[in-house]
Amino acid sequence: MLNIQNLSKSFPNPYGPENKLFENLSLKINKGEFVSIIGSNGTGKSTLLNIISGVIKETSGNVYLEDLDLTSLPEHKRTQIISRVFQNPSHGSCPSMTVRENLSLALNKGKLLNLKKCLRHKTERLEDLLKDISLDLKKHLDVQVKYLSGGQRQALSLVMAGVSKPEVLLLDEHTAALDPKTSNEVMELTNKIVCENNMTTLMVTHNLKHALEYGNRLIMLHKGEIVLDVDEDTKKRLTIDNILKKFEYAV
Repeated sequence: MLNIQNLSKSFPNPYGPENKLFENLSLKINKGEFVSIIGSNGTGKSTLLNIISGVIKETSGNVYLEDLDLTSLPEHKRTQIISRVFQNPSHGSCPSMTVRENLSLALNKGKLLNLKKCLRHKTERLEDLLKDISLDLKKHLDVQVKYLSGGQRQALSLVMAGVSKPEVLLLDEHTAALDPKTSNEVMELTNKIVCENNMTTLMVTHNLKHALEYGNRLIMLHKGEIVLDVDEDTKKRLTIDNILKKFEYAV
């Protein structure tokens, strides 16, 4: 379980009182839950992921993963148990390395091995990781990532995030930079990876269709507060119009 307790976060304001984003926010995410997080800009969606991953420090409060207090761990140690896929497809892999090299590093995440030893994985093993991906990554094992399309890079980032079997997967608007067709393909891959590995997942998205279609829980943030939190059965009965009305109410 991911357990956020009494989380507060304030940012300095040179022109007056500090800006309070979160104030005593508490949230529990059960193991294996796939949670979509929506909300207008500036409501704290990405900040929440940044705090969980250790990119920024909370003002007060704690984040626990089971019995482990993450707030005492630096960011580089959290990466051993938390994977993250960003909005920019270039941020999830090394562009000057090949698909094979990137996958090999991901398979050896946390191990002190040089690249030569990392590359001992058989081609069949790597191709198996890329099977059933409609973006044809399997054909590009020895192509440098910088020559791939944005969708192919994001698919690679997802596979790399999943092979290490993280305790938590954070998706930060990971389809926002893609065209609609590719976005849907990447979401299908996302759902496959999350469900097959029973992976605890938080997905920030502005795509309301994806928020309703994928995952088993929906949370809406507004000004640092949770204004909507529904389970899978309730979410199935919601429509995009329902959500838009909630946005209007929260303004």
